[in-house]
Amino acid sequence: MTPIYKAGFHIVMRLGELHTWIFVDGVELSEFAVEYSADGREASCWIPSECDKRFFVECKNTRSSSRQTVNAQVTVNGTKCGNNNMRCRDPLHPQIASGSRDSVPTSAHSRRPLLFAQQALTDDDNLLNAAISPELGSVKVEIRKVVSVPSRRPSRPVWSRDSFESKVLHERSKKAIGHSVQFGAAYPARNSQSDPIDVIADLATFVFKYRPIELLRAQGIAPPEVRLEAAAAPTEVVDLTAEDDDAVEIKQLEARLRVLKKKGVKVKSESSGVKQERNSVFAPGEVIDLT
Repeated sequence: MTPIYKAGFHIVMRLGELHTWIFVDGVELSEFAVEYSADGREASCWIPSECDKRFFVECKNTRSSSRQTVNAQVTVNGTKCGNNNMRCRDPLHPQIASGSRDSVPTSAHSRRPLLFAQQALTDDDNLLNAAISPELGSVKVEIRKVVSVPSRRPSRPVWSRDSFESKVLHERSKKAIGHSVQFGAAYPARNSQSDPIDVIADLATFVFKYRPIELLRAQGIAPPEVRLEAAAAPTEVVDLTAEDDDAVEIKQLEARLRVLKKKGVKVKSESSGVKQERNSVFAPGEVIDLT
């Protein structure tokens, strides 16, 4: 499909009553080149990633029902980060259910946040042909209809630890895309494990492929950066009344000169201006006021 983007326009991927998006710093990330599968079950797009920025995955179902449970499973770079049942958050809108994911539980008392970060690289040739998940560089959200199975709940919680470490890639790897989703430093949090679930039906899959915005622009996926033009020079203000004032003053001077001529004053024009010569009619030291 042809990439779809508009400068300054935000597209939210939707599949029927289901939609999912990603937040950074409280702002939804722009989605570029949104595509939908022929069967209407999967949507994908490109999003801009920014180093050392924590992100949040949000999901919403606008046709929720108390008779069924809808669950969202989040997977980053091929690693499953847990799932949540979508719940109604507003009693005034019982048909709307939502869920979110911003971290992974690593124990009963700690979690690690999801964040975009610089991809770690190495020149160690032993890693040149290392296996790399085909899902590296993506955040996948699977929406499913599920049922709880309390009878399968383990007697003791089981927490995954080893799968949340950042991958190191060879610097010549085709998957070295600049950024990767990593798991930040652990922070204290109280966690509890929910009942195991069985998936009844797969409803929708959303795939967010992340790259630095500069790379998305270079590949024509995102529109070019909009540069602000330099501010225009202040407009010169012309006083239109100045000419009128000058004309009045000239007329006054001309009238005064006519009066002086009648009195016998000689007026001589010079390149330096108007010069008045005294006539012998005036006594020495007498001053003529031309204003």
